Amino acid sequence: MAIVDTHAHIYSEDTEIYPQSPDPFLPASGRGTIEDLKNEAKTNSIDRVVVVQTFTVYAHDNRLTIDTVRDNQDWTTGVLNLDPFDDGSVSLMGEARSTGVRGNRVSVGWETDGSVIPEHQRLWEAAQRLDVVLCALLNPPNCHSLANMLKAFPDVPVVLDHCANLRASDFPSSDNLKTVLDLAEFKNLYAKLSFIVTGSEEDFPCSDMFGGVRQIIDAYTPDRCIWGSDFPTSLWIPKVTYQQHLAIFQEHLGLSETEKDAILDGTAMNLWFS
Repeated sequence: MAIVDTHAHIYSEDTEIYPQSPDPFLPASGRGTIEDLKNEAKTNSIDRVVVVQTFTVYAHDNRLTIDTVRDNQDWTTGVLNLDPFDDGSVSLMGEARSTGVRGNRVSVGWETDGSVIPEHQRLWEAAQRLDVVLCALLNPPNCHSLANMLKAFPDVPVVLDHCANLRASDFPSSDNLKTVLDLAEFKNLYAKLSFIVTGSEEDFPCSDMFGGVRQIIDAYTPDRCIWGSDFPTSLWIPKVTYQQHLAIFQEHLGLSETEKDAILDGTAMNLWFS
């Protein structure tokens, strides 16, 4: 079984080529670089990685993500974070697609009343034309807008980033959980199961999240669930290591071998690398 990490953030220590935004959220020196990621991938037998634009350091400047993927096309693809209000974003999506970048994260402009801003409409139309996977980073109150976009663009594959940031307090039942479970009706929506550690109130292995994750997997099916490490874990989920985060799925969740094959390998390979 191959293993695909669908959520890794990359940082560069060259601040001249890749300037940082004011007050950047940074890992310790030497962490989060492509070399660090290569080491984690080798140590943990990771075959492919999806590099996600690091908004908390580079905002909508996507050059590091594009350059990283261009230089590592044999084992990575990338997710940009294009500014929907920038008229140049659509053309940049097309340019990046030719370098091996496969996705775009939509993290701003989500409404809470179910409406959709025209700038999002423009990005989704471009994603449909260019065969780009969209990652929706939002919270449950924004999911009505997402539902309307999923209805309008049933052929665009969409990833629900961190499952709309569900937390242990949302399980076994809550309005937030119901919102995420209801979205499973859209067959083009994939659940990124990267929220176990961030949502947990416990230390490793974060077992207070297991029942809720089981509900997500049952609703979406393993064929629409994927794993992401939140690399570098020392910054984003410091109470677990990269190896421990992977071990939650390999050993502690109680997944069947068929479920592991789908969640850690097949689903992500089909979505990002086919």
